Amino acid sequence: MAEKLRIYVAATADLEAQRGVIGHLLAHLPVQVGAEIRRCPPEGASYDDLFERISNVDRFYFLMGRDITAPAGVEWDLAMELQRPALPLRRRNPITPSAFLFITQAILQVPLKEWRFFQTNLELARIIAQDLIELILHPQNRYGLTAGEVLLLEQRLQAVKAGQWPQMDDLPADILGESGVILDARPDLDNPLTDLPTFDAATES
Repeated sequence: MAEKLRIYVAATADLEAQRGVIGHLLAHLPVQVGAEIRRCPPEGASYDDLFERISNVDRFYFLMGRDITAPAGVEWDLAMELQRPALPLRRRNPITPSAFLFITQAILQVPLKEWRFFQTNLELARIIAQDLIELILHPQNRYGLTAGEVLLLEQRLQAVKAGQWPQMDDLPADILGESGVILDARPDLDNPLTDLPTFDAATES
């Protein structure tokens, strides 16, 4: 019997709009699978409610921007406590001292080599697209794909890896609100032996 793909999306305040890329990508894959995307509701949630929402997800996405904001820190702690498969994604930009402290602790739980870094929303979309497709192409076919659907997804996966999907026009304007030009790439951040990003002291009270 096919299972439902359960996803939880946590994001810091400055990446709130980027949550929508996950549902958009799922809806535009060449196959349809049962999926449930969870998050903390805008009005907030109790610790027990967050625990329930995160406890049985197949993937925990964590979008990290300039600063660590509530409830993202609690969501991260719960995902680690519950040992949920996590994919941390961090925008390449200056960070506050609070974010620096959070990241130095977080990389003890998920090594820096397993984090994914992005500069633009299009780059973020491609990282997530590849991960979503690889999740759905589970070796035990948990999500009930037919042989034809597997082939379609494998073809789409190759397009993602080749940078052919998604393109700028494939994402709505409220998600993709920027150009695809990399303004300040920091490839050194992929090396866990180097320093973490510079502080943005202006946003630290």
